Amino acid sequence: SPDPVLLLLFYGNVFDRAAISQYQDAESMLNELEYANIPPELGYVINRYNEICRELFTTLDNLELLLDEASSLLGDYQIGEAKQKIDEAELAIDKARLLMEDIEEAAAILGGKFGVFAASAGSPIAGAYERLEGMLLRLRQLIDELDRLRLSLIERHRVQSQEELMPTELSLRVTPASVFIGDVIPVSGGLTGGGIPLADRRLTLLLDDKPMTITTDLDGRYTTSITIPYNYVLTMTLQAFYAPYGIDIGTYLASRSLPVPVSTSFYATTLTVSVPESVPPGLPVTIGGEVSSTGDSIDRSVRVFLDNNQVTQETVQGQFFIEITPPPQIPDGEYALTLEVAPQGRYAGTSKDLMVNISRIPVQVDIQAPSRVVVPDPFDIKGRVYHGQGPLQDAEVRLSFGQSTVTTRTLTDGSFTATIDTAIDLSLAAPRELTITVRPVEPWYASCQVRRWIFSINPTSMGVMLIIFLSLGLLVYNRVRASSPGPRGEVVYPEAELRKRPAVAPPAKPEYRFTGIKGSILSAYLNGLETVEKATGIYMAPHVTLREFLNTTIPRLPVAARPFTELTQMAEMALYSAREPSGDMAARAEQLAATIKGELKNGTA
Repeated sequence: SPDPVLLLLFYGNVFDRAAISQYQDAESMLNELEYANIPPELGYVINRYNEICRELFTTLDNLELLLDEASSLLGDYQIGEAKQKIDEAELAIDKARLLMEDIEEAAAILGGKFGVFAASAGSPIAGAYERLEGMLLRLRQLIDELDRLRLSLIERHRVQSQEELMPTELSLRVTPASVFIGDVIPVSGGLTGGGIPLADRRLTLLLDDKPMTITTDLDGRYTTSITIPYNYVLTMTLQAFYAPYGIDIGTYLASRSLPVPVSTSFYATTLTVSVPESVPPGLPVTIGGEVSSTGDSIDRSVRVFLDNNQVTQETVQGQFFIEITPPPQIPDGEYALTLEVAPQGRYAGTSKDLMVNISRIPVQVDIQAPSRVVVPDPFDIKGRVYHGQGPLQDAEVRLSFGQSTVTTRTLTDGSFTATIDTAIDLSLAAPRELTITVRPVEPWYASCQVRRWIFSINPTSMGVMLIIFLSLGLLVYNRVRASSPGPRGEVVYPEAELRKRPAVAPPAKPEYRFTGIKGSILSAYLNGLETVEKATGIYMAPHVTLREFLNTTIPRLPVAARPFTELTQMAEMALYSAREPSGDMAARAEQLAATIKGELKNGTA
């Protein structure tokens, strides 16, 4: 939000410019407030204040113009015309004073909202408002000064009206009254004062406000020729003026002739244009059309504009074909296309506006890529780039696969071949995205990008994981063997015998560290296994499988049987399944191991 002190100082500067008759500068300063962040509670007051100020500046500007015109007319002894301007000035002064009252009232409202009247004397806000009031006072003094000028003009008019000035009469004749533009027409007339011809008097002829000076002869008459300008309008107005000067001032009144309309003729021009539906940038295209007129066919100058920028100019006659080239870097989109036919002599000009679609030619890519690759072996990609009319040569082709990137170019037949070196990583087997980006050399072709998925297999990582799994299996096997030595044949213990067997302290177990999701599942299983062994007194022999041990211990786990069964199944999947388990399975295995430990610790087994 603008600072109240700065806003009041700003308005003081605006009125300072207006007080020295710089009304355009003052209005330009007001326009700057459109970009200010005005609070909503002040928006209406500020906007209304600005509207009144603009109206006052326009009124004062018009007032000064009226007073200048009245003074000039009185100087030429055009008393009637001067009186009309003086009366209009009086109305403008009355309006200006009313607007000043509105501005002063609005300034007081604005000051109240800013807390000016509650501020202490000498504060910045009070000083800014005092300066604003001073500028408004200067502006009111300007209005009073302009009113005094108006009164002086009234006095001049009164004095001149009382003088016994001889009226003058000015005639004007144009033959013929209908001509082609560019033609020369004779103009004649006469000036008399009190019925006596006035010789050697300077007159002014105005043809559509374009002045021409002539002088009367000894008989008070004048004859001249006027060339009708190449203004392509149907009617022009000619009028003669006489203003006393020299010894005539104080003797004769000014006068003017009746306005004489002059009908003008010219050849109208029509323009038809056809453009392609789509125009590619940087590539020449042909615009067809025809320039026709009611007169004879002549050479015409045609200018072509694209988005208000001239792209070419040619001389044509009748039907034409003009070649234009849109800028190579212009973005795709809809643009205004304008053709202008310049006027020439009696032939009027014309123009045609239409919209043209700037768009690049699309290209297509066919590729030949393997469905699966072995990392880190390189593999080849072949392809072909083309458009609707044939192959695209020398286009840049950028191929990206994982961390590998290679760039090549198309041959004359649009084909390309590239070898991609794959980088070693820790992934086992997964799909990877192959991205192919084509950037043509020519600006009228569009770039394109295609994507393909290729399944990559990493034998190195798979071998490492196999070694880890084998090592894990060997560790489990050694642990089981160390905890329960005996014959390697399968032994099935009856349930009665298991219950009679005395508890045996478990042997010391080595600590194993597992990595990855499978390692987390197997670690959770070993923790659960250790808890079951302690609770049942049954230890896993090296020749006993995970499922056999589960079946043996279930009778002694009436409550923990369900979680231990699920945990055993997860361990079997981790050891024997080719599919990589998920992180959720590892979390579930750890939860099951904790459940088994909690239930057996509480004596629920």
